[in-house]
Order: sequence, then structure tokens, then C-alpha cells
Amino acid sequence: MAASSAPAGLQAQANCPICLDYLRDPVTTECGHNFCRCCIWQSWADLSDSFPCPVCLHPGRERHLRSNAQLGRVIDVAKLLHISRSKRERRDERHLCEKHNRVLTLFCEEDLQVLCPACVRPPDHQGHRVRPAEEAASQHRQRLGSYVEPLKRQLAVVRQLVATQDRRLLELGEQVQCQRQKLASEFEHLNRSVARQQEAALSRLAEEEKDIQQKLCANITAFSDHVSTLRGLLKEVAERSVMSQVKLLTDLGGVRGRCERQEPPALYSFQLRREGCSLPPQYLALQKIIQRFRREVTLDPETAHPHLLVSEDRTSVTLVRERPSVPQHPKRLLTDPVVLGSEGFDGGRHYWEVQLGDKSEWAVGVCEDPLSWKGRRPLSGQNRRWTVQLQDGAYVAQGAVPVTLVLKEKPRGVGVYLDCELGEISCHSWNDRSRIHSFTDAFSEVLKPYFCVGRDPKPLTICAVRDLEG
Repeated sequence: MAASSAPAGLQAQANCPICLDYLRDPVTTECGHNFCRCCIWQSWADLSDSFPCPVCLHPGRERHLRSNAQLGRVIDVAKLLHISRSKRERRDERHLCEKHNRVLTLFCEEDLQVLCPACVRPPDHQGHRVRPAEEAASQHRQRLGSYVEPLKRQLAVVRQLVATQDRRLLELGEQVQCQRQKLASEFEHLNRSVARQQEAALSRLAEEEKDIQQKLCANITAFSDHVSTLRGLLKEVAERSVMSQVKLLTDLGGVRGRCERQEPPALYSFQLRREGCSLPPQYLALQKIIQRFRREVTLDPETAHPHLLVSEDRTSVTLVRERPSVPQHPKRLLTDPVVLGSEGFDGGRHYWEVQLGDKSEWAVGVCEDPLSWKGRRPLSGQNRRWTVQLQDGAYVAQGAVPVTLVLKEKPRGVGVYLDCELGEISCHSWNDRSRIHSFTDAFSEVLKPYFCVGRDPKPLTICAVRDLEG
């Protein structure tokens, strides 16, 4: 072990730190470093006040050098042991300053670069903190080592972000596919609705055509009969014109009367009723409301007027003229043929539908819970119920202020949408999902579905959720 390290030790003592070759006329500085005499004098050639050691920068006020003959003998031993390497080989391994042709043994902390001993004195590095490269390398190696774990953590975080983005890419595909399916479903539903409207419009058009054809044919027949009458009368007049005087004057008044009273039938004119697609723009929005907020609503028999008969499944109510006596109940309504829903709503959004058929009187909507009236007359204030009704052939929105409605056609059913947070109640027609009327108010009590059958004995029926889904 000692034998293998001896050549390396001799080589370190035999080489000049400046020229990297064997020491020639070796001299030693005050700090104990050895140089070629010519190399150290050349290094100090431009200096006059201070003469630092090129290796450790130990300041020296004078060019104090002492000859080192003993080191010269060591050099001879190194040469004999063939442990030296050529100057070219050494220079290939260690960087040299191109300006001063010296080995780079110092490190500037301000500019973070390796310098030769002569580079620390020019103005570019004057006043900078400079220290040996080995010491600086050791410290910065430790500092670089401290970056390893943070960089690994950052790498792990970035990998997680990449994985998250990959998942989001998959989620994007799933959401787009879901949107495609929803759009396809909505357009399919819309196409079915348009097809139903088209079928109904074509059917109405065919019926109107048939009716007009019948009337036109009847008018043509009337004209044909009139033509026949005129021809007969013309023949009779022509024959009388050539008769004798007595025959000509016989019953002349009757002939003249028929001639003067002849009038052609009235010409029948017609104008086709304009048909078109009347799909409202809010149709799809209402469909989403129905699908998301539809509720199973039933009737509360305890609130039914004594002349109302509620079905066993509590979905239908009918007006009866004679009914066995019913027990008294504090919730029972006695003024109008009204029944309330069993469900009470004090928040959220809810939707239900009522089938009306061809009833001539009805009222559908929402009212405050009778238990909150606290002894006041039920429904005495207009602000306690919000309904759409048909009475005496007129449609009226009954709220804080009654509003007369004009509908294009009689609704076969009414959908009620209640939004407690927004304070809004909307009623929609079954026929084309168009909005009949909307109420806006502040709701402070529990709200219940309101159903009035009027004087019409035909039943009023609540649609089940499965019916709404269809």
C-alpha cells in the first residue's frame, strides 16, 4: 500500500503548480509551496506591492524565496522511477487560463467561476471572495446534493399532475360522450314531438280539406240545379213567345214572376287554416325540469270538500251531488269544491302534472297550508293561493291580482313547477309544453298542491311519475 502511494507523493512534490512540469531550480516561498524559479518570478513580474503565493494566495511583502536543493534530489528520484507524465498529458486533464497559461485553482463566489491565481487581481474580480477550488467544490458538491430530494419531490408532483391530466383527458372523453347521448336523446324526443305535431297538423288539414270539399260539391250541385231551372224557364219563355195571343196571356204573371225571381246560389269561398310547428323555445328546458324535479303527488282526503270523492289511490277526485256524511276535520275545506295535496313543500324545486280532459271548470296550482291560517277564513286573501283556472269559459291566473289569460287552445292538462328559493310558480300546458302563466311571490309558509274540480262532475286526475317519464 505504501509502495503504491510513494510514486504519487513523489510526483506531487516534483511538479511545479504553475507549469505542471518537473521543477527546475526549485525555490520555496514563505508559505512552504515550491515553484520553478523562473515560473514564480514570471508570476510576480507585474507586481510591486504584494507578492501572493499562486497556490494559497499567502501575501508576501517581498520576493523572498529560498533555494530547495533537497527537492532537486527528490526530482531526480522521480525521474528515475518514471512516475512523471508529460506536460501535454497533464494539461489535457487540468484546465489552463488561456490568458495567463496557468492552472485554474481558485473559485470566485460572486461570479461562480474557476480562475487562475492571476485572474483575481484585475478589476473584474477585485474585492470578490476567492478561495481554493477544492474547498469550493466540496462545499458546492454538498449544496448540489441538497437539491436532490427537493427535485425528486418536484418530479413526483409533476408526475402526479401528468397523471391527473391523463385522468382529465379520459373524463373529457366520458363527458363528451355523455353530452352526445343527452343531445341525441333530446333531439330524438324533439323529433318525436315534431312528428306528433306534424301528424296532428296533417290530420287537421285532411279534415279541413274534406269539409271544404263537401261544401264545394254542395255549392256546385246548387249551381247545376240553378242551371237546369234556367234552361227549363228559357224553353218555356221561348215556347210562349210563338203562341197565340190568348195562350200567351194565359198565366203570364206566373211566368214573369219566375223569370224575375231567379237568383244564382251564393259562391262559396274558403281560406285554409294556417298550420305550423308551434314548439315553444322553452320545451327542452321544461323537459329537463320534468326529469329532474318531478314529484309523486297524492290527494289528502282530510282536506276534501264534503261533496268531493277521492279515489282509493288518492290520485283522482270527482264531484258528487249526494255523498254520505263525512267526519269533521280541522283541515277540511268547506267553501269551494277543493282538495289539497298530501305533500307540503317549504323548500326546493318540485314539478307535477294534472290531467284535465275536457272538464269545463277547474283550478290547479299551489296554496298555503291551511294549518298556517290560524283561524282565518281559508283562501280569503288572494295572496294565499296561486292558481290557473277555467270558469264560465274564461281562463284566469288567480294570484295577488287576477289576470285574464288568452290561450290558443284548451289545455288537456296542466303542469305545475314550484321553485321555493326563487319564489316562482309556473303553469304549463300539456298540449305543447308552452307556459300558461308564472307567479312571483315570497313564500313564508308551507305550500301544498291545490286542486279545484268546479261544478263539472268529470274527474280531475294527478299524473304519476311513470306517466311523466313516458
